[in-house]
Formats: sequence, structure tokens, C-alpha cells
Amino acid sequence: MDYVYLIGNGFDRNLGLNTDYKSFYDWYVNEESKHPAIAKLKSEISSNYENWSDLEEGIGLYLESIDSVEETREIHKDLLDALQRYISMQDKGFSPQKEYASDFLTDLFEPYKSLRRNLQNELKRNIFDRDDHKYLRIISFNYTETVEKLLKYTGKEISAGSIGSHVRKLSEIEHIHGFCDPNKGRMALGLDNETQIKNSELASSYQVKSRFIKPTYNSLYGEEHHKKCLRWINNASFICIFGMSMGISDESWWHAIGKRLETSEARVLFFYDGGFELRNNNGPEFQEQIDETKDWLISKFGIENVNDTDIRSRIYISCTKSMFKYT
Repeated sequence: MDYVYLIGNGFDRNLGLNTDYKSFYDWYVNEESKHPAIAKLKSEISSNYENWSDLEEGIGLYLESIDSVEETREIHKDLLDALQRYISMQDKGFSPQKEYASDFLTDLFEPYKSLRRNLQNELKRNIFDRDDHKYLRIISFNYTETVEKLLKYTGKEISAGSIGSHVRKLSEIEHIHGFCDPNKGRMALGLDNETQIKNSELASSYQVKSRFIKPTYNSLYGEEHHKKCLRWINNASFICIFGMSMGISDESWWHAIGKRLETSEARVLFFYDGGFELRNNNGPEFQEQIDETKDWLISKFGIENVNDTDIRSRIYISCTKSMFKYT
């Protein structure tokens, strides 16, 4: 049985790294601007922080005001180089304790612990206690290598122990948007597809698309990261989403998960960071929050029938604040 994790910036934030965009902006706007287009961009960011809460979506909107391909080149290079320097500083500062490796590996194979008991039992019965081999793969949307550091991962499979004659293994980790380490070759930054570039003239330019459309940028490196990760999702029986904002700049991934839900019996566990936990007498309010989050998530998945009872029953929402928190 195949498991897939999609891990985003919320994971790094949970570990104490200042990898949120606002922290980056505060640092970036004080860096020297070597081109008028960069000074203009920083002025826009400084005066409209709320519009730039998501850097990649903000880029798509900002390109509407750009007049030339040359400006987009300057913006892309400066932003990417600056983000690489900033995230590298955060990544280098993270040095987890050795004992966290075992805790993290256990949590990866037992994420149902974050749910109510009846849902824990349901997931264990239908997925985790099934009598078969279990292979787990991680798609990291982060430029950092915090996951690798926690697991002491060197590119080889990691055993998580066996149940009877059946193995549990972490098979592979893929960084779909690349690494902040310049020696590893790529950092994709931008949008999911050309319709998100709010400038029709620039949207038709390959020079712009090859920089700001992430699948196009990734394809330049010839490693087929995108195809590999799609295969993982298309074969997964269990998909876990942690630390992801579900923004439009990664829309094709959410639609791939939606298609998997519609065409298989796969189950999805989504960690909702903005929610409150079940406590005292808030049971009805907690369930209402879960239902609303499912509505929102199903729409992100591109599934038209938000009331499809079968699909809804295979989506699990966790509001725990303690999962994958190793500090």
C-alpha cells in the first residue's frame, strides 16, 4: 500500500523557522535594489502587505502592471536569488536532536493519532492495519531540508519496522519546487499555469512562462519531478496534507488529489492549522468547523459535488497543534 505526504511551509514554521513570506519581505525590502523594477516591486510590497500574503499569488497579480519582458527577468532573478539566500539562512540554522528521527518516523506512519477515537479506529481498520507492505513517499513543497535533517535521510530507504512479515518503509522524498541549496540546481517560484498571470501579453511569452510557471520552469531541468509526484498521488491509498495553504499557485496538485478521490477509494487527511481543538463543550461548534473545512477543501480539489457523501466520508480533518512539532 502506498502513502503520500504533501508537506508545506507550515511544517517549517512548526519547527520554529521564520520561513513565512512576511518575515522574508521584512528582510527583502531592506536589501539593496540594483534595478528600478526591483525598487518599484519593493515599494509595492511595503505599501500592500495584505495583498502579498502569498508571494506567488502576489506575483501573478503584480505582473499585470509590468510593461516589458525585461522587467520580468529582473524581478524573477532578484526575487529568486534573495529568497534563496534568506531561506538558506533559516535552513542552516535548523539542527534537530537525534532522538527526533524516531519520533518523526513513527508519527509519519501513525498520523491518525491526531483524530477523534472513532475516526482513528476507522482509519486504522481501513488503511493502517491492513495486512500488506506499506511504502511512504514525501512530496515537500519547501526549499529547506528540514524533513531530511529530522530523519537523517541520505537518499536511501528508511525502515519503520515491520508488522508480522510486512514491512513499513519511507521510500523517497521529492522536493517538487527544488532546494535553497544552490548546489542542488533549481528553485521554482511562481504560478501553477499561465491563466494566473494577469497580463495577457506576458502570459503568451515563453520567456515569462519559463520563469514564473513552476511546471514549465521545472521541465527545463529534465528530471521529470512533476510526473514522478503525480504517479505517487495517482497510486496512493492514503494522502496526508500538512502545512499547506492550498493556494492557487499549486492548483494542479489539489486537482490531482481530487481526481484520485473521485476514481478510487483513497483517503485524505488534512491538517487544518486555523482551527480550534475539541475541548470542553465545543463539540457542535467543532463539528461545524470540520464540515465547513471539508466544503472548502473539496472545492480546492476541483470536485463539483461538494455534498458527495462517499468522498466526504473519506476526507479527515485534524485541528491538532502538536503534530510534527519537534523543538
